[in-house]
Amino acid sequence: MKHSLRTRLILSFLAVIVATAGLVVVLANRITADRFNYLISHAGQLQAQRLAPLVADYYLQTGSWNGVEALIEGELNVRGNPSGRGRYGNGMPMMQMMNMLGSGDDHVILADATGRIVADSVDQETGGNIPQADLDKGAPIVIQGERVGTLIVASGLGTLTPNQSAFLKQVNGLMAIAAVVAGLAVLLVGWFQARRIVAPVRALAEAARRVAHGDLAQRVPVASQDELGEMAAAFNTMAAELEQQHALRRRAMADVAHELRTPLSVLQIDLESIEDGLTAPTPDVISGLREEVTLLNRLVEDLRMLSLAEAGELQMEVQPVDLRELIQSTTRRVRGAAREKGVELVVELPEDLSPVAGDRQRLAQVLLNLLSNALRHTPAEGQISITARQAGDKEVEVAVRDTGEGIAAGALPYVFERFYRTDQVRGRDTGGSGLGLTIARSLIEAQGGRIWVESDEGMGSTFRFALPVAVESRRLRYDHLSTRS
Repeated sequence: MKHSLRTRLILSFLAVIVATAGLVVVLANRITADRFNYLISHAGQLQAQRLAPLVADYYLQTGSWNGVEALIEGELNVRGNPSGRGRYGNGMPMMQMMNMLGSGDDHVILADATGRIVADSVDQETGGNIPQADLDKGAPIVIQGERVGTLIVASGLGTLTPNQSAFLKQVNGLMAIAAVVAGLAVLLVGWFQARRIVAPVRALAEAARRVAHGDLAQRVPVASQDELGEMAAAFNTMAAELEQQHALRRRAMADVAHELRTPLSVLQIDLESIEDGLTAPTPDVISGLREEVTLLNRLVEDLRMLSLAEAGELQMEVQPVDLRELIQSTTRRVRGAAREKGVELVVELPEDLSPVAGDRQRLAQVLLNLLSNALRHTPAEGQISITARQAGDKEVEVAVRDTGEGIAAGALPYVFERFYRTDQVRGRDTGGSGLGLTIARSLIEAQGGRIWVESDEGMGSTFRFALPVAVESRRLRYDHLSTRS
């Protein structure tokens, strides 16, 4: 039979309660009975010792036990002395309590030197023999160094009177009632606890089912700060990330389709014009077609590289790289384009720059992407500066700063996302496939570094990346970068 989590929790609580309460009651009853019997027996032996001198006086006066039955059944019968006080002195508190428990039906027995019963306050039967073990629990009566008899109070043998048995039964019953009440109280608390535990779990399960059916906007309330609250918060974070990734993936597909459609449309129109004889296949027309094919090829290659990176299949040769030499050689490749646009290119590098651990070819690609991006957004007579500095003993930081239009604050968190476009950042009219910064981030993170951007709108932007200082040459497979959409 299938049971819910709440039912299983309640049944578990109930099983633990029943087992624990039952064990406590059994042990408590056993211990209480043993201790009660011990106290009754001890009190009976003390009572016998207190009464023994009077019986000894009787033997001294008569020289025998003849007629002692009257003494045993009358004056010595503790039924007439329930408080433990009388002609033989004040009783102890415990003795008084035991006498009160035995009031009305205590049992006194007198045996002679051979163990034969000579008087009995209850049965009034004589002649029977008392075992030696029971004689040892009585009070010996010694006259002139000779043991002439033994006085026994039955409770001293561990025999409970009806009143004492009723008292013990009442104590045990009260303990059983207390166990039942405690069990019910704990069961009630367990029911509320089970409900408190199951409610968020059910909410989480329902939200997970809706997420599985495509409703990525599902969130669950975080109602506590314990493990259940942490689980709910983790689910909300996961759902938010899934929702964001789904939106990015959908936007990426639309952007890819858009990027491919534009050059393909140009190619189709031009080729149809040539085919229909509307356009002559002049060198200029052929050059334009080649540019569109080149754009398509670059876009496809960027997408291929990005997919390899996200699949963890991009091979990288990581070894110590001299950043000074790499930056200088890379900037030489873009100086012509900067001079054509009228942009000043400034390189400031310290002499004592530590080598970094990275793939030289991939780092050059990152620098080219950042410099190309800066050139597109820096107007004539602007400036692009490349600087590097030692950031402690573990990192080297490189910065590419431009004096372009800058990036709006709302767009800063998204500039490294694929195909993310704003009027201020990049568009088709400024060139590029829209993947350069995304690839730069992937390549830097693949080499154990980090990349970020700082910008004030209208004041230019600064792209920075930091790489770990080289420790040893090693070949790394690009397998530690988290998949991004």
